[in-house]
Amino acid sequence: MRTMVLILAASVIAGGCAQKPVSTAPAPVPGPQAEATANTVRPKPGDIAEFKADPTPARTHFKDFKIERKDLEDILRTWYQVSQEHWRHGYSHVAFEDRTGTIKLKDGTAIRWMVKPGGLATLTFQNGTKMYLAKELTPWKKDAEPAAFLFHPSQLPDHAMAKKSS
Repeated sequence: MRTMVLILAASVIAGGCAQKPVSTAPAPVPGPQAEATANTVRPKPGDIAEFKADPTPARTHFKDFKIERKDLEDILRTWYQVSQEHWRHGYSHVAFEDRTGTIKLKDGTAIRWMVKPGGLATLTFQNGTKMYLAKELTPWKKDAEPAAFLFHPSQLPDHAMAKKSS
């Protein structure tokens, strides 16, 4: 047995076993998706010809969180379109609980949708353009301090104002 192991090891070292070469090149990174602009037409609920939701993952924590056609129609009708940066950094995201699916419009256009618990969604169009949607519009300005939008100075407690002025 020991001899067989030594022969096998020697064969591998000598290159006797064909092995796949290991690539040291980094994995390709997909290019940035184009972000929807104000000119991108959001589909109207009445334009939907077909609605399909992907199966809910088996290991989900929110088993009652489902997206049906009427839910997506409400999202299309009432949610705000926001920038990708605002969507990613201005809201809290619930991980691993996305619900996904596709809609097909009456004109044949297919759109991939994704909805997160807590009020975030995306629409991905056939050309790769992505529209970011939020149920509520939060204040957003990338160069401002986060607290700058939370309180007006008149709403701060007196002791906070005293620290600021000293």
